Amino acid sequence: MSLKLNLPIIVGIIIAAFVLLPFQQAAQVQPQPEQRMNTLHSPHAGKDWDQQKIARESWALHEFNRQRLARVGIEADKTEAVVTDTNDVSVIQDDDTIIIPPTPFSLVGRSVLFTPAGAGYAISGSTATYDTNLGTKLDLTVAPAVNPKLSTVPGIEAGDDAYIVQDLGFNFSFYGTSYANVAISSNGNMTFRPAGTNSIFFDDSTVDSGESLAVLQSALPRIAAYWHDLDARAAATQGASGIYIRKASDRVLISWNNINDFFNRSGDNGTHRFQVTLFNDGRIQIVYGAAQLTTTALVGISGGGTAPAPTLVNFANPTVPATNTPFAQYFSTTQTLDELNAIKAFYNAHPNQDVYDFAYVVLDFNYTLPGNAFAYYSPIRNNVGGINQDIFDSDTYGALGGKRILGFLNMSNILTQYPEYPTTRFLGANHALSIFGQEQGHAWLAYVLYPGRTSTVLLGRDLQHWNFFFNSESSLSQPAAPRSSSSEGNAWRDNGNGTFTTISLIDGYSKLDHYLMGLRPPEQVPDSFLITNVFGTSATPSSNPGPGVQASGIRQAIPINQIISANGQRDPAVANATKNYRAACLVITQKGQSATPSTINKLTRYRLAWESYFAQSTDYLATINTGISALSSQRFIGLANGASYTAVLSPGVLTSIFGQGLTNGASFTATPGQALPFNLGGIEVKVDGISAPLFYVGQFQINFQMPRTIQATTFISTRVDSATATVEIFKDGLLIRAAAPQIAPVLPGIFSLSQDGAGPAAALDAINFSAAPFKAKQANGQPNFVALFASGLGADVTDVDGNVNGSVQVTLNGTPTTVSYAGRAPGYFGLNQINFQLPANLAAGTYNAVVARNGVASNSVTIAIK
Repeated sequence: MSLKLNLPIIVGIIIAAFVLLPFQQAAQVQPQPEQRMNTLHSPHAGKDWDQQKIARESWALHEFNRQRLARVGIEADKTEAVVTDTNDVSVIQDDDTIIIPPTPFSLVGRSVLFTPAGAGYAISGSTATYDTNLGTKLDLTVAPAVNPKLSTVPGIEAGDDAYIVQDLGFNFSFYGTSYANVAISSNGNMTFRPAGTNSIFFDDSTVDSGESLAVLQSALPRIAAYWHDLDARAAATQGASGIYIRKASDRVLISWNNINDFFNRSGDNGTHRFQVTLFNDGRIQIVYGAAQLTTTALVGISGGGTAPAPTLVNFANPTVPATNTPFAQYFSTTQTLDELNAIKAFYNAHPNQDVYDFAYVVLDFNYTLPGNAFAYYSPIRNNVGGINQDIFDSDTYGALGGKRILGFLNMSNILTQYPEYPTTRFLGANHALSIFGQEQGHAWLAYVLYPGRTSTVLLGRDLQHWNFFFNSESSLSQPAAPRSSSSEGNAWRDNGNGTFTTISLIDGYSKLDHYLMGLRPPEQVPDSFLITNVFGTSATPSSNPGPGVQASGIRQAIPINQIISANGQRDPAVANATKNYRAACLVITQKGQSATPSTINKLTRYRLAWESYFAQSTDYLATINTGISALSSQRFIGLANGASYTAVLSPGVLTSIFGQGLTNGASFTATPGQALPFNLGGIEVKVDGISAPLFYVGQFQINFQMPRTIQATTFISTRVDSATATVEIFKDGLLIRAAAPQIAPVLPGIFSLSQDGAGPAAALDAINFSAAPFKAKQANGQPNFVALFASGLGADVTDVDGNVNGSVQVTLNGTPTTVSYAGRAPGYFGLNQINFQLPANLAAGTYNAVVARNGVASNSVTIAIK
């Protein structure tokens, strides 16, 4: 039987219920559930950049910039940056205090001499040239060389971040302390070990691959000849290439001869030749035969520990007096930003507004972030315990102008680096909002240890993201649209035979993430799992997440109590943790330039979508306001299937938007019997730029039909049958709201009489049009037919006629039935009708009915049989 019911009365009731659905139903929506690229979302080229180091480096660079400006008579604290608030963001024009120009490497063919002067040094140029009598090559891949990361950091090879200790043959005085030996690092520097130094600290600091002013200042006593992430692996030190030592009675010569950059990214192709001589009278001489600066490098010396801030030196022409401070010169091929000065300028223009938790730095000019990073988060303070991050405050006295701000995100040039819509996936499995999610998430994620021999087993890239083999399924994930955490990891399908497959795109946060963010108590965090003893894949724990990867291994359960055991309880716990945040969006422009309208308009779309995305990603347990203005009502919106209230949508589906202040209080309904309008009461809805037909517009709710042509599949390395869309709401042409719902090709939602997607179905006897309870048999004794009404069967059965019953299934208490018709409800946009025949000899009772298409199941409703 393929009868299509033309039932204007009952269908009209369903549509009317959909149109007039009250705002309270929003509560039904909200709970719904690479290659080695170390700089994908990390601020620096090297690998060793944890949150505390990033925070310290921001301040060290800030101090370095202050010295740079002082040399030309500019007081950085008296910034004259022009600050203008535009469309709820703050535009900051540089006044030479924020943008630091490039510093090309200027020491090739030169030598620098450090001569002891009291407990410090005097600096001068020298006439020494590169000594080709190198001595003995040192092998940093085997003992006695130390490779401390081999057992703790995924993907590390011997000789990559290694050191070897060598006796000097005499006592060498460095900043007034005598040392008999030196640790020579693969990364272009060497350290000394003061008495009582912890072994772990010494190992980590000596092999630190991320050249850092802050580490130079306050870690180990160090001579940084050319501090950068260099490659001393066996394959990279063939022939004459390598690290050498030559000893004499009065000196020791240490050479890095034809050492290459470590290949973190395509630009790391420099080859370097430099050497350090330690004289027995305490002098230090550094000679540069060659150097090919491709990103950044640091040259300097420091006594470490509690040393004062490094003194900025031009080593090609040193003119500083003798002092016991550290000395340093930071080289960079690109401009550098002093974001702290930008934040200070913002607070200067907004005095007594210490209400912001974060600053989002956006650029209006082309700029390469340090280390070719795409975006990064830099903390200013942390007040959360139990997440394996120290409690710290790098601005105790509020020198920036605010004592509340926790950190800043640098998102680079939003106009040229990001696609037009924030849900277009363009960086692996990431889109812009998932990148925002990862960087914002770094305020809390992902650092936690795990008990056992390898405490970092849950962590992957940079030890600041989830392990590729960790199941980090997002709370947004549904069978029709699997999703993993923005903090990486994957959603893994256990195939039941010792193999596992990644099935997800990246969107949202996991429930473990929610706990670490202070949004859930631990008892609401289900066990996850980690794949251990992995084989059958080239992926590593540091690999970038993505779908279609298969691996074999052992499934290890990861309960939340074990994470708490290793890290302590989250403090403050959920009852006292912050739930609502404010972020100031700062657009930095070059001197004399204003932000372009294109930048402001695009940023408006992005930040409004981010507000909804963040709320959605946290299951509406937290919010973030990205405007300069305080809000009387929230701007985030949530979307749902108008029948089932599931948050995953499909092309052509009847959709409800829930929010606040969507109109000025008036409501408008489309005229029955006429084509649906694209503008109703001045309100327009667009999905990825496509205008959507409207049913109803009100202050708290908008009902529309998802455009049938919206993209519902994604291609990464393989096809994924889901996508993410950008939904925008315009009021009189002005963008006022945006969101990012998940889209699947099909996801049926059955209407219920209670209008909440549960309980008795909105259904009719398909023979005599009577309502429930339904007879089990027709008058002729054959099993009866029932018609269900739904939305979400797919683009091909929304506004066009046709019968797709061959791909649609209806079950009653799990028992399959015969579907005679599945398609469009005649005369109605977006409404589906499914006619099915009851099983033979069906007993009276109430049955759970589920509709599925291509195996994708709907919500469950009930059918009463008499």
